[in-house]
Amino acid sequence: MCRCGAHGCLEQYAGQAALLTAAGIDADAGAQGVAELERRARQGDPSALAAIDRAGRQLGVVLSGAVNLFDPEAVMLGGVYRELMDWLAPAVDRELARRVVSGLWSEDGKRLRAASSLGDAARGAAGVIVREVLADPAAYAERDAG
Repeated sequence: MCRCGAHGCLEQYAGQAALLTAAGIDADAGAQGVAELERRARQGDPSALAAIDRAGRQLGVVLSGAVNLFDPEAVMLGGVYRELMDWLAPAVDRELARRVVSGLWSEDGKRLRAASSLGDAARGAAGVIVREVLADPAAYAERDAG
C-alpha cells in the first residue's frame, strides 16, 4: 500500500524511498542517501544497480503509456532520476522501445533526457505549446475568440 492509500503506485516501485530501500540504504537518508546510491552505482555495487534497473523498468512501463497517449517529442526526468540517469536510462529506454507504438521512440535513443533543473522541464513543456501555436496560429485565435 502506498502512503497515499492506493495500491500499485509508481512511487512504491520507483520513488526515492523505494530506490534507497531496494539498494539497502536508509529510505529516510534523503539527498545523502541518493548521493550514496549514486556512489555505489558508480562503483558497480550489484544491489544499487539492481535497484536502479528495477526502478527504470517500472518507469519505462508507466512512461510508455503516457508516450502512447500523448506522443511527446521527448520525456525529461528530473529530481532523483536526473542524478541516476546514467544507470536508469538503459532500463527506461528498453521498456519504451518495447512498448511505445510509434517507431520514432526506438530509432535514436535520445528522446529520454535528464532535466538539468526544474526550469528546464517547464521550458520544455512551454516549448511544446509555443510550437503548436506557431504551427497553426489561426486555430488558437479561433479558440480564444469563441
